Amino acid sequence: MSLVAILDNVKKQMKEIIFFVGFVLLAVIAGVGIIVYNSQSKAGRPVSETPEVGEAAAESVQRSRIDAKYKWNLADIYLTRAEFDQDIKSAREQIKSFSKLSGTMTDDAGIKNALENYYGLSQKIDRIGAYANMFFDQDTRAAEGAEMKKIAEILGADFESATSFLDPELLALSKAKLESLAANPDFKDYRMPIINRLRYKDHVLSAAEESLLAQGSIMQNAGYNIYNTFINGEIQFPEVEFSDGKKAALTQDLFTQYRQSANRGDRQLAFGKFFGTLNDYRNTFAQSLSSQVDANIFLAKARKFESAAQAALFSENIPVAVYERIIQEVGDNLPVLRRYLKLKKKILGLDEMKYSDLYAPATGGVEETVSYEQSCAAIKEALKPMGEDYLRIAAGAIDPGSGWVDVYPSQGKTNGAYSGAGAFGVHPYILMNFSGGYDSISTQIHELGHAMHSYYSNSAQLYPQAGYTTFAAEVASTFNENLLFEDRLKRQTDPVKKIALLGESLETMRTTIFRQALFSEFEYKIYQAAENKIPLTADYLSQTYLDLVKRYYGADSGTVAVDDSAGIEWAYVPHFYYDFYVYKYVSGYLAGLALSQKVIDGDIGIRDAYIEKVLKNGGARYPLEQLKDVGIDMSSAEVYEAAFAVFQKRITQLEELTANRSADGK
Repeated sequence: MSLVAILDNVKKQMKEIIFFVGFVLLAVIAGVGIIVYNSQSKAGRPVSETPEVGEAAAESVQRSRIDAKYKWNLADIYLTRAEFDQDIKSAREQIKSFSKLSGTMTDDAGIKNALENYYGLSQKIDRIGAYANMFFDQDTRAAEGAEMKKIAEILGADFESATSFLDPELLALSKAKLESLAANPDFKDYRMPIINRLRYKDHVLSAAEESLLAQGSIMQNAGYNIYNTFINGEIQFPEVEFSDGKKAALTQDLFTQYRQSANRGDRQLAFGKFFGTLNDYRNTFAQSLSSQVDANIFLAKARKFESAAQAALFSENIPVAVYERIIQEVGDNLPVLRRYLKLKKKILGLDEMKYSDLYAPATGGVEETVSYEQSCAAIKEALKPMGEDYLRIAAGAIDPGSGWVDVYPSQGKTNGAYSGAGAFGVHPYILMNFSGGYDSISTQIHELGHAMHSYYSNSAQLYPQAGYTTFAAEVASTFNENLLFEDRLKRQTDPVKKIALLGESLETMRTTIFRQALFSEFEYKIYQAAENKIPLTADYLSQTYLDLVKRYYGADSGTVAVDDSAGIEWAYVPHFYYDFYVYKYVSGYLAGLALSQKVIDGDIGIRDAYIEKVLKNGGARYPLEQLKDVGIDMSSAEVYEAAFAVFQKRITQLEELTANRSADGK
């Protein structure tokens, strides 16, 4: 991969992980509230009928039968396919002519001209890609969308190759020259891209070497591609029969469903059969993961980084020490997790909690089904602490007919939920698969957090500095989720529903903070091992993972019984192929939780600073600097203490409510 792609793709990182992959992957692995829908048709629906509340999750309709006010409006990007095709043609011509700029960056005028051409073309490529991917996601079965998506992918690859000379030529300039450009008012729109390049000066190779790495980038993700094809298409899972009479092959979707079953036998069956099958193919999984790790280590060494971790964190300017601090702080707070798990065991009435019981519904789901309009109303209430301006924009974004949100599932529509801002100059977009449950409301406000981040960033920054980092992105979404939870809990008078809300919140905290931290620590350990020439065999990976699971869940103290079969779970987690990504879920959740509590407590100064110095700042500063401006220092203990205090408080609330119900005999 060329360094241009690394330096300036904070926006493309967002699209890859949040926009295209979406939060659905986190849902599959962490279980934090994204609904996954199937695509069975509902015969006999009248045109433009809204799916009934609660029905959409089970059955989806033809897209043409959903009212236009519940669909996003891609015409805000391109009015017609002809406009899209014209931009494709224009982009191809610009890509061909871009090579003429090689060798012209010898003075300020030449440098500025090259940057203007690069970012102008990059903006067009992003616009094309955003439109093509969203068009495809409306109906993944349609040939037209698939064709457009492929065209956009090829165009992006051509763009990357054609611009691979840019960084080596810029970084051939002296350090003093680059510093002067960053300070020059004429280059203010390119200040951060120049600073980034200055930071990378020691990690950029010659033009020929950069071109060679770019040509070899197609092999970089071979390990993931093998894994993805194998686990999603070729591995044969056994057929099982559950207590509800369902008899089917235990796919990943069914495993996710039945690990949350109220029937303990079903949970144990799901874990045993699924993990047993993964273990049968452990050597294949080990080879694919080891290959991905080796590829990332190779690239890190080629670019003269001390480690793969440093290389992966470098683009967002996150020191490895911060990554280590996050793992350490979560590790220091494992007694909090164990306190919650002991409470959950008590609520479940278990003499012993097994690893297969972790996802059991201890408090039941939040028994609430609402219309989309009611969900919007609830979100508006929850966002009142954010002030009039934020609330006005957010309300306009989610109201039916805004063109921002694609609300309901339909035949062929992609699963899950995401927010994307790839088309600079156009409002952000949100994809939903709304079903009416509390999860849908939570998902909606989560994605709205991303959309508001994009809106403010794009409004305050020009394109070269508008793309914010994934590290900062997870703060904005978590921030909004916590506002919703606290508002709903405050308004709820039914103790049963309060218990359910607290139960869902604590499960989200368990899976997002502790489970993702376990993933992060596992990833760190296996990269360290590989860098020290320790082979990543299946046995090594399974033992390393098993040791972490036992420590996190308190196997030695009897909190959770963990048998050796849990060691193979690493083979189920696609995040380990994403190159030090999952820690951002942890950091984002902790920072968002601590920050939102300050706003909930009425700190207007922090609220306004959050909007101005984080949301509007986009990519104009590094994420750790932005967070420090609002009192969140990820290198200090304060943010972790504040976040885990919220966890402790909610455990106490759940303890008191369940104790009262027991005392009442209910």
